[in-house]
Amino acid sequence: MPSPFKVPQGALRAIILAYASKYPVSGAELSKEMEERTGGRWKPSPGSVYFLMNELEGRGLLVRTPSQTSRKSYITTRKGMDELRRSSADVLASLERDVAIMSLLSSLVAPEHAERMELLGRLLKADPATLKKVRPEL
Repeated sequence: MPSPFKVPQGALRAIILAYASKYPVSGAELSKEMEERTGGRWKPSPGSVYFLMNELEGRGLLVRTPSQTSRKSYITTRKGMDELRRSSADVLASLERDVAIMSLLSSLVAPEHAERMELLGRLLKADPATLKKVRPEL
């Protein structure tokens, strides 16, 4: 399913660095996690994720970890942690802009759609398990 929203520039980079800062991750694992966390609305291909991971490794932001499988796993370096802090601020600014635009658009929704808009507002605050439960209602 194509993404119904535009992912903020730099978001995938920040997501990779954030996950890899906690434990070694592979591109396939990240792709699957993003699909699950977004209720299937966004699933970057493992190839796209690995391409970016290789770029981040080349810049010294990630380092490959030894693996028992054929999958490449990476962890964030100290330099990568610094980049994560910077890129997180950029992603947050982009999300704040998008939320402001969504707020404006939501004021234009016809009254008969108010319940659906309320549900969408709750989803912004929901954990992934809740998202999976209410997704059919959208």
